[in-house]
Amino acid sequence: MSEIYEQLAVAAHEAARLARGVSPPQLTDRTPCPEYDVRALAAHLMQEIVLHSWDLAAATQQVPRFPDEVATTVLQWLEHDDDTKRTNDWYQRPVPTASTSPLDRAVALSGRDPEWRTTSSRPDTTF
Repeated sequence: MSEIYEQLAVAAHEAARLARGVSPPQLTDRTPCPEYDVRALAAHLMQEIVLHSWDLAAATQQVPRFPDEVATTVLQWLEHDDDTKRTNDWYQRPVPTASTSPLDRAVALSGRDPEWRTTSSRPDTTF
């Protein structure tokens, strides 16, 4: 298991196990990250997973298949993020998009172009 993609799959599996272990009463608990309670940390982790999975999919000609409910939650959290995250380089300026897809809209709001495609000639695959 020396390849990074193999290690990523193991890390994602463990993150999923930990997420399933969270109970509703724990959502307001403190975390080692002082700016986040458990709910905010889970939302941040989900944003990272969804947005960077989209990056990985776009770069490797794959199609991410997040349910609209998940993409909508990420979109809502991004819409509520204040401008300090943009000025601190957490996100780039939003990219205009005519898409109604919640994932495309979240990707665009995070400063990514939902239409971005790699120049690689490898064949398409899917998750």
